[in-house]
Formats: sequence, structure tokens, C-alpha cells
Amino acid sequence: MLGRQWTGIDISPKAAELVKLRMHKEVGLFYTGAHRTDTPQRTDVVPIRPYSHKENKQALYGAQGGDCNGCREHFEPRHLEIDHIVPRSKGGTDHIENLQLLCGSCNRIKGNRSQEWLVSALNDKSLIKLVA
Repeated sequence: MLGRQWTGIDISPKAAELVKLRMHKEVGLFYTGAHRTDTPQRTDVVPIRPYSHKENKQALYGAQGGDCNGCREHFEPRHLEIDHIVPRSKGGTDHIENLQLLCGSCNRIKGNRSQEWLVSALNDKSLIKLVA
């Protein structure tokens, strides 16, 4: 979803010692290696405009066709609010891929819960518009 590929690293001295021992066993006397102790720079971070930015709302409105991503009802842009699909309190970002438009009612119901929770809650209350 966020387009990241992760590689776990450990820059602790103990990890470096273990790797050095393993490499020495595998390669023998010919192993010469260096280990870094600095924290690597992230390469997946791009500047993010504020999530309330007018352009983000317009882009989301176009992508969703003006429909609330909760109840699926159609609204004018002024009646839709930007919501974090994965709440910021749960590690979500302000990146547009993590944003959606919800009507005020759906946004209040969802709070800081997941999108799946919202859809389930709306289904339980028969509040989702059935798409033909």
C-alpha cells in the first residue's frame, strides 16, 4: 500500500561481531569487511504537502467520484472531509495514498479506527448504499 520495500539491519556492535565471525567461517582468511555504525538515510521519504491542502482534496474527490468512502453517498466537496485510512495514531502517514474523503457522519463514526472497522459498522447498521 505504501510502496515500501524493507530490509532489516542491525548496526549494534554485537551484530557486527556475529556477522564477522560467520563471514570468517564462510570465507576464511580472505574476508575483509567493514561495518557502519551510522544510521542509514531513508530513501522512501518524499516531501509531503499538508493533508488538508486543497489540491489533495480535489484529487481525492476526483478519484472517489464525489462519493463518501464510507456510506458511498454522493456529496459536494464542501461536505466531505479528509480522513486517514490508517489513522495517524496507529502509524498512518499524511501521504495521499493514506487519505480518503468521508462525509462528516462517517468520519465521526470511524474516529481513529480502521477503514475495515468503519465498513463493518456501517454494514451492521445497514447504512452503506448498495452499489448496483
